[in-house]
Amino acid sequence: MTERKESVVWQPQPGPQQILINCPIAEIFFGGSRGGGKTDGMIGKNAVKAGIYGKYQKGIFFRKELPQLEAAIERTRDIYGLLGWNWAEQKKTFTAPNGATLKFRPLEKDVDAEKYQGMDFTDIYMEEMTNYASPKPINRLRATLRSAHGIPCQLHGTGNPGGPGHHWVKARYIDPNPAGYEILTERLKN
Repeated sequence: MTERKESVVWQPQPGPQQILINCPIAEIFFGGSRGGGKTDGMIGKNAVKAGIYGKYQKGIFFRKELPQLEAAIERTRDIYGLLGWNWAEQKKTFTAPNGATLKFRPLEKDVDAEKYQGMDFTDIYMEEMTNYASPKPINRLRATLRSAHGIPCQLHGTGNPGGPGHHWVKARYIDPNPAGYEILTERLKN
């Protein structure tokens, strides 16, 4: 009998990344300084969910401009390539052997969110939420979070202090609980 060797391609760092991977909450903000592992955590979380839900896992990464996603795409290529995912350059989409997908798209203006009306994603990954002057495009995208297959849908955001959206991000995620790691609820307006 041949012994099968497995190697770990990626695993979350203890602490915030591990908490992110295990977090079942519908909307998550993962803040911190540059180089703290926020993007890696989201790439890893998508891979974990893809392993569980297969072709029904549909993730999408956003940043203001596509060139800002180059480092995230390269890091995803490093990890997902070892897992057998294929990269379609033209479509800016990774596809897993089991059919799960992860797309990379720009979201420059508020109205760009309308391009996604009618689509469905299980996970939205908003890189640098503080670069958006208002939450309008992000709130519009929330309507695309749905799954006909019972997958828990999540909006994930990252951010550093500063930027044109610093105040709304701080008011929405930080001010209610500066220490973090607490579930906050939102009252929807009719």
